Amino acid sequence: MNPQCSPISIRTNLKEASSCLWRFKWKHILISYIAFLPFTLVGISGLLDAFFLPRSSLEQVPDGYNFSFFMFILTTYFWAVPCFVLWHRLYLLGPEHLLRRKIWPILTRSFVLFLKVLMMIGICILLAVIFAILMSLFISLLNLNTTFSDLLELSDYEYLRYVSTISLTLFFAYLIFLRFSLAISARTIGKRIGMATSWRLTKTNTLRMFFCYLTILLPIMALSMGVLFVYQALFELDLFFSGEILNRETYVHIFLLAPVLCLPIAASCSQCASFYRHCGGEECSQY
Repeated sequence: MNPQCSPISIRTNLKEASSCLWRFKWKHILISYIAFLPFTLVGISGLLDAFFLPRSSLEQVPDGYNFSFFMFILTTYFWAVPCFVLWHRLYLLGPEHLLRRKIWPILTRSFVLFLKVLMMIGICILLAVIFAILMSLFISLLNLNTTFSDLLELSDYEYLRYVSTISLTLFFAYLIFLRFSLAISARTIGKRIGMATSWRLTKTNTLRMFFCYLTILLPIMALSMGVLFVYQALFELDLFFSGEILNRETYVHIFLLAPVLCLPIAASCSQCASFYRHCGGEECSQY
């Protein structure tokens, strides 16, 4: 095993990731509908109504809200993890290895992946706290305005503080995620690469990986938003910001738009799969 890999080619990496997205577009559509199916069925059954019920902040929580909230989390965030595994398997192994008769390995890998996601969330929270403390100390040393007030009445310095904290947190958190991405990708296909090994293999490519990610993700997000805007304009819909409770027709429209909504996720998985190959994940000793 090489201690680190040579610098990746940004152009080659983007070409490979984009090619995978196009080549496996029909499988992407399949996984997208699998990802949105539980949410759609539970929503149509009315079990999410209490969660999406419009109300002011002063109103009491309606009956059944806790169960509705649990079903929402179960059918979105939790269910997204095994679907995330499927996208990785598609781009790392190919469509012939996408689904298996034995579902247990995918479930166990999803559980391990979920733990890693929780770890990344913890890192994000820690970074946010550190940056907030540093920003507050910096402002205090410069005798800038440090008073806390309502969000709508924040001073320019306070806006700068919050925006800077969020931006720095997201930037460094994603850089850390990229350094650990080989270990995460390996887990989705049943292999094991240690976090330290992943960190070492990506040492010379962190910024290149970040630029590759932005280069493919930003156009994909713009495309997804454009398609959503045109779709809602054609059908005279407001699927996400209407302020009204979702009905059956809304759930059906969201389900039909699943491949578009999931396109940024698929692009991210395709990019991570390319990183895995170019940074030496396939040649790495598994342990």
